[in-house]
Amino acid sequence: MKKYYTLLFISLFAFVLVGCSDHIKTVDTKEAEAIDVSDYFPPIGMMRTYNQYDPDGKTVEAIDTVNLSINSDGPDTVYIHEKGGMASESIKEYVVNEKEVRLVYVVNALKNEETAIVELSNKPKWEKNDSDKSISYLTATGLTVEVPAGKYDNVIEVTTVIPNDKKGRKTVHYYAPEIGLIKTVFGFEDGDNFTFSELKSLEMKEDTSEADHQVKQDEETTTDATEDEETTSADAKEGVYSNKQYGFSFEMPADMLKRLTADTGSWDSDAIATVDFTFTDTDRSIEQSLFSIIVFENDGNADNWEHTVYKYVGSNDSYIFAYTMSSEPNEEMLKPENEDLLKKVQQIAEVSRQSMETFEAE
Repeated sequence: MKKYYTLLFISLFAFVLVGCSDHIKTVDTKEAEAIDVSDYFPPIGMMRTYNQYDPDGKTVEAIDTVNLSINSDGPDTVYIHEKGGMASESIKEYVVNEKEVRLVYVVNALKNEETAIVELSNKPKWEKNDSDKSISYLTATGLTVEVPAGKYDNVIEVTTVIPNDKKGRKTVHYYAPEIGLIKTVFGFEDGDNFTFSELKSLEMKEDTSEADHQVKQDEETTTDATEDEETTSADAKEGVYSNKQYGFSFEMPADMLKRLTADTGSWDSDAIATVDFTFTDTDRSIEQSLFSIIVFENDGNADNWEHTVYKYVGSNDSYIFAYTMSSEPNEEMLKPENEDLLKKVQQIAEVSRQSMETFEAE
């Protein structure tokens, strides 16, 4: 039985479709309470590789690693760092015990905030306490599930829905003991199912400690723009975006830059500002956050600057610049009729990562 842990979970993509809660059969209370849900969280040192599938069959890999962080002036933490896949890194801190796995902190390109979302519980039914008021059900135990990584026994099945969702959508997660999530399936009202991710492989790493890694839990997100927020169109001339306020630029194909707008915000409380790039389709009235340049004060330590999530891209005398991608597509982008836009967004997101090689601080 595992002890109580504080866990920091970095996952690239919180990709969830949820739906109607009618007629969902759960396990009985006695069976649910007999489960130690901490057994369904991966151990320190495990590296997992997932296959993620898009609607037209394309496969991409996402990799996460469970690490131990040794802090010199505070308690050690365990965190999982995920890279690749269909979105960027995000940090998710968990509290895990026998009865529940609770998400208590989120840091990504759009958020930096405390939460209280219950991912797993030893109950037949529980409220997730998320913004959608989702409800999760423990719908099966003792399953044998086969994925590319192998065949796993004693798997539990968790089905999540939004009550009264007319589209009848749901998400089904499968968790294996001492491994965690091994499969995610989206269900639709017509009875069709779409497998979004499967565990491809796993291995144990020998050295997973990182000294003095800390994530502040007392930061508060600032999702609104600052009072003097500026909203401008990304300059598509010559395929170059240039920001005169903070003094940086990067190259990107002109046809992609034309689809982006750049907003100056302040959602990261440790930064001076964020320059957030959003894909916009005016014909369908759809906007999708894609990536951000995070602007930090240059205190003279730019050469040694590091961050657990953001990628350092440059600095000038006043500022240090970092890059991060947004964590997930919004609900409109996930609709079948917008599949073409989703593909375009994924393409631009990947190109934006490559474009950081051309980043210049002025």
